[in-house]
Amino acid sequence: MNNEYTNYPNDAMAWVYQADRFFTEEEKQVINTRISEFINQWDSHGSLVKGTFTLKHDAFIVIFADGEGHPLCGRAQTASITLIKELEKELNIKLMDRMIQSYKDNDQVKLIKLAELKKLYQEGIINDETVVFDNTVINKKDFDSRWETPLKDSWHKRFV
Repeated sequence: MNNEYTNYPNDAMAWVYQADRFFTEEEKQVINTRISEFINQWDSHGSLVKGTFTLKHDAFIVIFADGEGHPLCGRAQTASITLIKELEKELNIKLMDRMIQSYKDNDQVKLIKLAELKKLYQEGIINDETVVFDNTVINKKDFDSRWETPLKDSWHKRFV
């Protein structure tokens, strides 16, 4: 796991891509290689983007970009999405399906469909204190402070 992002400023952009299943060891190697290669040549407005990424809980790819005061151009953002789509195809995995959500059961991450939240809540499997993952974060500050958050404090609450 790459933790270089911890040195990025709070306003560094962040994109979280959650898988619909856990990555295998081989897939993590492919992901690490492909994203590293991408970041080494990722440019915006003709300048290299200061970017990094990390894999979390064997199910999340988080890409960070420090715009150093300049927003990423649309082409640079599209390039990162194209990379994720290529990884989906190459690994036969879903990374952009926002209907896939997750929560923590003790220290174990559980991957579920959004529609399952209500049933899990009604059955007492999850509750207001259950940690869920808010993949809608947009910058490092949000990632650090609210990516993992209690259900009661998240947008997920409206679905239970």
